[in-house]
Amino acid sequence: MHTETSGSSIDITHLNQLFFEECAEHLAEMERILVSLADEGPDEEQLNAIFRAAHSIKGGAGIFGFQDMTVVTHVLESLLDCIRKRE
Repeated sequence: MHTETSGSSIDITHLNQLFFEECAEHLAEMERILVSLADEGPDEEQLNAIFRAAHSIKGGAGIFGFQDMTVVTHVLESLLDCIRKRE
C-alpha cells in the first residue's frame, strides 16, 4: 500500500515491517533482562531498560494505529512504574 503525501510516496507495508522488527528487538531485550534476573529482583537499570522497551513499543503502536498493542503496553508501563516506585 502506498500513500501519497506532498508528492512523495510512503510504503506503509514497509514501515509496518520495520515497526514489527523493532518490536521484536525490544521484546528480545526485555526477555534477555527478565531471564537474567537474580533472585532478589531487577535493579533500577534493568527496570528502566524494560520500561523504555515497553514505552518504545507503545509509541510505535500508537503511531501505526495498533490500539490493542497500545493498551497492553500502557498497562505494562503502569505495572513497571509501580515496581520502579516499589509500590
